[in-house]
Amino acid sequence: MRVVLAALVLWSAWGLALGEEVRLAPAPEGIAGDWAQPLIPLRLKATPAQAVRFDGPPLALAQWGEVTLGTAHYPFLLGVRADGQADLWVDRNRDQVISGDELVAGARAPEYVEWGSELQATPAGGEPFPYPLTVLWPAGRGYVYLLGGAPRHGELGVDGARVAFVLVDGDLDGTYGTKGDFYAVDVDRDGIIHGDPDGHERFALTEAFTVGKESYRLSQIHPGGASVTLTPTGYVSPKPPLIPGFPAPEVRFTAFPDGDPVALSDLRGNIVLVDFWATWCGPCMAELPHLRELYAAYHDAGFEIIGLSLDTSEQELRTVLDSERIPWPVAFEGRSWDNSLAQLYRVYQIPTSYLLDRDGIIRYRDLHGEELAEKLTELLAAATPEPEMAPAPIASGPPVPILEIVVPPEVSLAAGEPQVLAVKLVNTAPYDAEEVKVSVQGLPTQVELEVGTIPAFGERVAELAVAPPAESQSCSVAVVYHYCIGDSCFQIEDAVGVAFALGEPARQPSGIPVGWILIALGVGLILAVVLRGRGLFVVALLLVGVAGASLAVGILRGQATQARRIGSVLCTACVGIEEVRTEAPTLSPAEREAFAAFRGSAHLVVFHTPWCRSCPYVQALVAEVARANPRISYELVDADQDRARAEAAGVAAAGKVVVPAILVAETGRVLFGTSDLSARILAALGEIR
Repeated sequence: MRVVLAALVLWSAWGLALGEEVRLAPAPEGIAGDWAQPLIPLRLKATPAQAVRFDGPPLALAQWGEVTLGTAHYPFLLGVRADGQADLWVDRNRDQVISGDELVAGARAPEYVEWGSELQATPAGGEPFPYPLTVLWPAGRGYVYLLGGAPRHGELGVDGARVAFVLVDGDLDGTYGTKGDFYAVDVDRDGIIHGDPDGHERFALTEAFTVGKESYRLSQIHPGGASVTLTPTGYVSPKPPLIPGFPAPEVRFTAFPDGDPVALSDLRGNIVLVDFWATWCGPCMAELPHLRELYAAYHDAGFEIIGLSLDTSEQELRTVLDSERIPWPVAFEGRSWDNSLAQLYRVYQIPTSYLLDRDGIIRYRDLHGEELAEKLTELLAAATPEPEMAPAPIASGPPVPILEIVVPPEVSLAAGEPQVLAVKLVNTAPYDAEEVKVSVQGLPTQVELEVGTIPAFGERVAELAVAPPAESQSCSVAVVYHYCIGDSCFQIEDAVGVAFALGEPARQPSGIPVGWILIALGVGLILAVVLRGRGLFVVALLLVGVAGASLAVGILRGQATQARRIGSVLCTACVGIEEVRTEAPTLSPAEREAFAAFRGSAHLVVFHTPWCRSCPYVQALVAEVARANPRISYELVDADQDRARAEAAGVAAAGKVVVPAILVAETGRVLFGTSDLSARILAALGEIR
């Protein structure tokens, strides 16, 4: 009997550890709201990311993009015909050829064009599944919005009841359980899931949730969204609802800068505006004069404001408080989005505000201007009006970085003088990144540079003078900035790691000084003139030849030294081989006709790097060549990342890469640089048999 009881106990413990598996299926209509369809921007480009051919009608404008769902890549073409009609083609069968029958049905609205399609997501380790996706194009813009999420729905049993559960692919990558995904649970079992970014029923994958007296966490997520496993965990306090009709969470802080204690509960009996803001937030600052007017007009009638600042600079906040003459108490922690009160109220965007009645109940949120004044006077005049649901916030989730930080993972610094570290910042969103600051953290002397504003989908290279450390060490490149979407602003702090390897001090190139070589060359020329009639002309010519050869060797050695100083990636314009080409390339009618007359089949591989200034010119030129003849395909290869392929093509050798370069796959010939490139491509195509 004891053995049986022990076995039952072990079996129960094992089952408890494994948790409950919840089977999921595509969420039926009405279960999840708009919050279950994340919206993310995607930049369009003039050329496809891979070799794709378009067999469709002539287009006045062609812009390319690609959707990645698990291991499946779907190139698409957004084209505008001569009559202005915008169409979308998607390579659904992924055969690298977009045909006319792969046209996606769309509809035009006043400000955008919308296309809906169902693709096949193929997550690694999971079964393929249908993935509905909507593409929104703000007409005339160089980007689209992807609307998806493929929400999955299931039910879990708690206390004899069935509770709705929704899993969302928040980053639209076709795989569940990755960064950016989230889930929502009807924890209060009212039949409505509050899954908005600040909703009390929305959870990050690492967060636990509580239903009744039991708390659970996700212990396993099927990559294809077929199921999740829930495991009981220690009790976690439920998130307080932040919707009209519910009490506002308690707020306690010491007012900045005078130090007076403030508690929201002490303001009961007054109408209170809880205002989250920051000095770097343009819409917040624009609202301040109006708030000051309302405070002056209604403070004696029982109107209070408490400001909760998300600033990080004490001095900037102090300056604004003085210049704007703000009379209400302000909380300051200097921790930006990690502010404890912002965490409590789940603030993901600012300005965010809550208007509370005299009992501390949330009545409205995010009111501004005349609407705020109207509702304030109503609350001051009435005892307890009926709560009204405010519109959902426009943000689709917590603030996410929009700047991509591009820096080599390891940088070799020669001992001695400070050296330049180039940090490339790429804006991946249709919003300006403002007040961008870049710094290197972890060095004995902190290095910081103010970059300013990086426009939507723009990029900048920040050059920081870095003093070599005493020994090799790991550091980080940190970037601080903010961006706004409409009237909502977000501040971001992001960083990537970089290892500084200490090398030998830079040495001057050895060899014969160029000055002496020039003197020898001059002497040789003089002797050639003097000895020409004395039978020693050949000797003089030899002297001239030796001097000229020495000069050539000296120049080449100097260029080699310069190349070593530049680093492992050389662009033909960086070392004086040719001028930088940044203009938009064009093919003459004769060149276009010559390319169109090519009857063979060719595949061009364009090797480039992010640091190559002439590479965009070459990429665009090859794209023009491919448009002139559909038998010519091409692909783009980052030679710095795919070093093995670059070496196999002869673009890289001895640790050096020379770009821009074009490999003609059929013959193995490589074309370097930009000079007379159209003619050289034509000649290379003529070698194909």
